[in-house]
Amino acid sequence: MRLQKISISVLFLYGSVFLYGQKTKTDLLNNEKKIEGVILQGTTKKSTENGLINMQRKSVGITENVGNEQLKKQGVSDVATALTKASGTQRQEATGAIFIRGLGDRYNETTLNGLPIPSDDPENKNIDLGIFKTSMVEYLSLDKVYSPSILGDFGGANINITSKEFSGKPYIKISLGSGVNLQTFKKKDFKLQNGGPGFFGYKVSTFKNNVDPEKTYPFNTSWNFKNAENPYNSNLSLEGGKSFNFKNGKKLSVFAYGGFDNDYVYSQGKEGFFDSTGEFIKELDKIERYTYSTNTTGLLNVSLKLNSNNKISYTSNFIHTSLQDARFYTGKLREIGSMNNILIKRNDNKISNLWINQLFGNHKLSSTWTADWALGYNYLNSKRPDRLQNTFDITDPDQPKLLTGSIIQNHRYFDDLQDDTVLGFAHLTKIFKDFKFNFGYDGQIKTRNFNYTTIGLQLDNVPAKIDVNNVDGFFNAGNNGSINYNTLRGYGHGVFDPFFYNFKQIIHSGFLNIDYKASDKLTAQIGGRYDYINIDNTWDSSEMGTGVKVTQYNKFLPAINIKYAVNDKQNLRFAASKTYTLPQAKELVPIAYYDVTNNTYGNPKVYPSDNYNGDLKWEYFPKRGEVISITAFGKYIKNPIARTTYSSASSSDMTYFNIADNGTILGAEIEIRKDIYDWGKTRLYTFLNGSYMNTNQKLNADKVARENGKSIEFSGQTNEKIQGAADFIGNANLGLNHKWSDNRKNLDFVVSYSYVGRSLYSIGTNNTGNFYQKPINVLDATLNIDLNGIGVGIFAKNLLNPDYIITQENNAGTFINRDYTRGRELGLNLSYKF
Repeated sequence: MRLQKISISVLFLYGSVFLYGQKTKTDLLNNEKKIEGVILQGTTKKSTENGLINMQRKSVGITENVGNEQLKKQGVSDVATALTKASGTQRQEATGAIFIRGLGDRYNETTLNGLPIPSDDPENKNIDLGIFKTSMVEYLSLDKVYSPSILGDFGGANINITSKEFSGKPYIKISLGSGVNLQTFKKKDFKLQNGGPGFFGYKVSTFKNNVDPEKTYPFNTSWNFKNAENPYNSNLSLEGGKSFNFKNGKKLSVFAYGGFDNDYVYSQGKEGFFDSTGEFIKELDKIERYTYSTNTTGLLNVSLKLNSNNKISYTSNFIHTSLQDARFYTGKLREIGSMNNILIKRNDNKISNLWINQLFGNHKLSSTWTADWALGYNYLNSKRPDRLQNTFDITDPDQPKLLTGSIIQNHRYFDDLQDDTVLGFAHLTKIFKDFKFNFGYDGQIKTRNFNYTTIGLQLDNVPAKIDVNNVDGFFNAGNNGSINYNTLRGYGHGVFDPFFYNFKQIIHSGFLNIDYKASDKLTAQIGGRYDYINIDNTWDSSEMGTGVKVTQYNKFLPAINIKYAVNDKQNLRFAASKTYTLPQAKELVPIAYYDVTNNTYGNPKVYPSDNYNGDLKWEYFPKRGEVISITAFGKYIKNPIARTTYSSASSSDMTYFNIADNGTILGAEIEIRKDIYDWGKTRLYTFLNGSYMNTNQKLNADKVARENGKSIEFSGQTNEKIQGAADFIGNANLGLNHKWSDNRKNLDFVVSYSYVGRSLYSIGTNNTGNFYQKPINVLDATLNIDLNGIGVGIFAKNLLNPDYIITQENNAGTFINRDYTRGRELGLNLSYKF
């Protein structure tokens, strides 16, 4: 909340004529009392659309905000979906990664209240934003334009989540809801691993790693699957807040939130990978996928206002998530044999615990000096316990056979990621007449340790026939003598010792921003940031053996932001900056992440990209709560990083390279928030945005070979789009709001449509062709009714149920790499606030 003091001395002077005519007894006695001025005190909620638009209008830098109120109207329950409502933003369905202005996971940064937070996945830089619930979020800030006070590892945007802080009247709110995915509902036998994380997602499976596998069966859980009972989605949450006033003027405000939800999704589709002649490498023409996920979240925000000049805040956020993903593949794999009809049964489990702790101080030292500081500690533990896979030859469906040609065909996999980060900042601000100096220090020390064990099974005395629904009939303690366990460490003592990497990253930063108000209309912000980065990377990999690599980088990052207020309703803005993009741990460590249709390897020789950014924006505020803006932007990326297929035309493996000399992005964005019609207590309104991008990078096979010692060929192209960038992205929302006479009853009905155009998913090599994600259309509808604290929400999501398709295109034709649907979802939410 922000305390606003509005002087109305002018209003007093304006009303003095009226006051003069209203003589009081005091006037008659010549005991005249002079009023020097009147101060009105009030509060505004930053999460309101009016508050956020006003913040955007006044800021020197270019920013875009999405508030809690808007998200409620659209029925958006998580931050990942919320971000797709901002212009130029898309979520890649194949990976879940957020792309902003055509730039993906490695180019973006996620912060909570201004402090970075770690990823819950060893393959990603940014945390899965779908785990953050909008009920505990005040608003989201999307900084697409760089300012030196932001972290320098910046290409697409800095995504900042501002957690909710209590203000106003004390309250408690209870919410519960349920939904059903119609595609899932039709599938009666929803599959889960027998022995997986369980309904609430807390059960962690292990194996006996300190036994002699020749004598003892090491697994504690089943190879079989079971059917879920009542696969309906549900959610339950409790939130509340209260303030406490003390006699000495101190004020303590407390906000707390706790919630649980789960989600069942069934999808059916196909996947494939083809060589340059069009012959299949992998052709899986039927894939069934059963995904069950849970989220348990707790948030505590405590704010202590010591006096009008000093405030201390503490935020603690705990998030537990689980994911069970059962997949059944039917089709052909070249490495097994072109005549075979293959069945692969695979299950992935993922369990994560994230605990974020943040302590903030805000101090007004004098009329011209302010100080802000923060200390934070993030703890993350993410496990993939007990991923399993079995592979069968079902050429004769009455005589299925267990395939044993490779240890990966029948295996179990266990990994453990632990991330500890200590971080903080100290910032000072000094105000002169026409200048404002903001300078300070940011620092973080991140330690990331990852262990993994793949237990491949080499089999003796394989039965001529096996029951594909009862693998435990063969893999069990009684039959342990027929199984040899291979972890790629050989046999005998130490066979279960995990492979690992240890990744330590230290960043020390200093920055200076100078705001200069040249006139009432023109304000300029000029500044720079210096980052020192040290990366210490150690690994023991089954693919590359052991290794150590230590690198340091020194980055100086200048930036300028200029704002020209044409009048009270219009602004012109210009921004230019230099930033960088660090390769992430998954891109640097030579460890393979295995999947059925492709494997991805890290590359220790990848190095940072340098980014040069420019923006020109016009914005118009017709009236309170409305905005129209147009932005032109450009980016020049030196040595861009991209994922490509590996060197062999007969392999679907992928890795990372600094793929080109340079890449460019040119684009334009438009945003409109406007009332269409207003009659009485009813308002028809819209908010829509669109983004067009033209991207290009000049591929250089000689550069890749020179820097990596690997000879590769692209698929005949020298210029290519940037990975993940869609040519056009658009969101259109039409809303109807009605308020009853007492203003405690209101209705919001919103229809939301989103379009994501064709984008490059991955660059192909050796004439295998590139991979493209086809356009996606999404339509949602939400009805929310508030009746004196009783809330009713009805939602219909993914009404068009589009096919999410990735194609592989080469000289032999266009092939389906991936094709599936997610299903339509209907649901009802109820809440009571008292």
